Amino acid sequence: MRRRTLLATGMAGLSTVAVGRPAFAGPAVTGPGKRQLTVALVPLDDRPVNTYAAQMTAASAGARVQLPPRETLGRFFTPGDGAAIARWLGTTTSVDGYVISVSMLAYGGLIASRTAAPTLAAALANLAAIRTLRSTRPEAVIEVHDTIQRLAITSTGTELDRYRDLLVSWAKLYDQVTNLGQEELRAQLDTVRAQIPDQVVEDYLAARARNHQVNRLMVEWVADGTINHLVLSEDDTAPVGLARAERVELEALVDELGVSDRVEIFPGADEVNALLVARVVAAGTGPTYRVEYAGVSGEDWTAQLEGIPFAENIRRHVTSVGGRVVSRDADIVLAVNTPSTAPAQRAADLDAFVGRIGKLLAAGTPLIVVDPLIVNKADHDLVARMESHLDLAALLSYSGWNTGGNALGLALSHGTARWAYLRASGSGFGVPDLRAPGQAHAEYLLYRFVKDDPWKNIVQVEAYAHARARGWDPLALTPEQKTYFDGWVRERLVPVTERYFADHFAGHRIVLGRRGAKTFTATLTRFESARVELPWDRLFEVILEPRLQLA
Repeated sequence: MRRRTLLATGMAGLSTVAVGRPAFAGPAVTGPGKRQLTVALVPLDDRPVNTYAAQMTAASAGARVQLPPRETLGRFFTPGDGAAIARWLGTTTSVDGYVISVSMLAYGGLIASRTAAPTLAAALANLAAIRTLRSTRPEAVIEVHDTIQRLAITSTGTELDRYRDLLVSWAKLYDQVTNLGQEELRAQLDTVRAQIPDQVVEDYLAARARNHQVNRLMVEWVADGTINHLVLSEDDTAPVGLARAERVELEALVDELGVSDRVEIFPGADEVNALLVARVVAAGTGPTYRVEYAGVSGEDWTAQLEGIPFAENIRRHVTSVGGRVVSRDADIVLAVNTPSTAPAQRAADLDAFVGRIGKLLAAGTPLIVVDPLIVNKADHDLVARMESHLDLAALLSYSGWNTGGNALGLALSHGTARWAYLRASGSGFGVPDLRAPGQAHAEYLLYRFVKDDPWKNIVQVEAYAHARARGWDPLALTPEQKTYFDGWVRERLVPVTERYFADHFAGHRIVLGRRGAKTFTATLTRFESARVELPWDRLFEVILEPRLQLA
């Protein structure tokens, strides 16, 4: 498939000499009594989903994530310092693996990657740090994540926001008319295009072209051995649009270079940091997963903002974490909340779904709950049933955060890392070694439930309404407004978190590890504290870091 005039078709002259392809042999799972496994992470940006989620995924498996200096990561519309991060990578000589976001290293973060401001030359200069890593550490595990740019530009609170929806419509129509030959839509395409200034379209296409060239380069670096494994995630995509066309070109390149076993392309973005950290942590374990759906099969449902059936997205995420989906006996069950065939069937489907989960937990089955149904929040009808009928502390993981791919990847990464740790816990010395990972696991599980349900469904809704009542934009707070809402949110979310712990976690036992036939557990006894504040000058996300005490 050829993109007509919009995208360059490669990186001719930009790739450097290939180095030898390293063997992919990841470090063993960190376990009790062993040296702590450490992963150097260049995150997508500085938000908790890209830093805290990855750190807690690792911590629940007794591993550690090492981040670049905080000041290099940028914040909101201030890009990170890719050149400084490139220099930092050169100092990380004692880590067990690398997880590197191209968006941060090349451009300064996800938001910066959607603009035309970062030059291709600067991006390539920063990305050269990956080549240097390979040459200086030929046996290192280097996991890389790049994004296929989403259709929408970032809301900036400026005049540019007027064209946000129009650009999305134009990008979809252009793909349909120019790439898919749907000439009956040409008049509509021309009408939409006439409403957008030339400079806006030119900047949009310049960012897309640059990013697509770098996407291609990363695939080439997999082929020549620079990168062990690559994820290209489609950030908020759709069945048609320029992102679809770019994906088709990248899939063709992957096939042409014969690297389909080392490159995954799927809808998502923010979850990939944690997903690849879990891949490094769980290397060599090869987990298998069986999928249980609440409603329709994932083969017949495509999540909002995605372009492939959810069952296929599951298979691609599972492959990225180092596992595979099976139809019968499996190491882990993925319980996935999908829609019902009809509204009248919904209550019965959820009741039966939670009932099946309860039986699996009672039988000791490792279980992950994925809640991708509603964009940007948990399905409260599901969570309420889980709270009433299940021991939430017995789950490997849960997530209902943001898009379907985000929810899937966050739950899958946490659950896989924890499963791998418990699997490896039969060796080592002494129960105390098991306690810190168990505490981190419980804290992160509590975080996920509170952040995805009461925060998103209650506290954030109230915060948006409160901001608008004052005439403030909840997605573009001034520094003074941000300080106000730091306190406002803290006053409400800390008690909510403490109450949630008391209602659903206090007194429950969590498995710490196993020695032969003996299983070690600890009781969740006390909520100690929670750090709460807004990471950026908006109410879209929140920092929530609970601290618990085990008996």
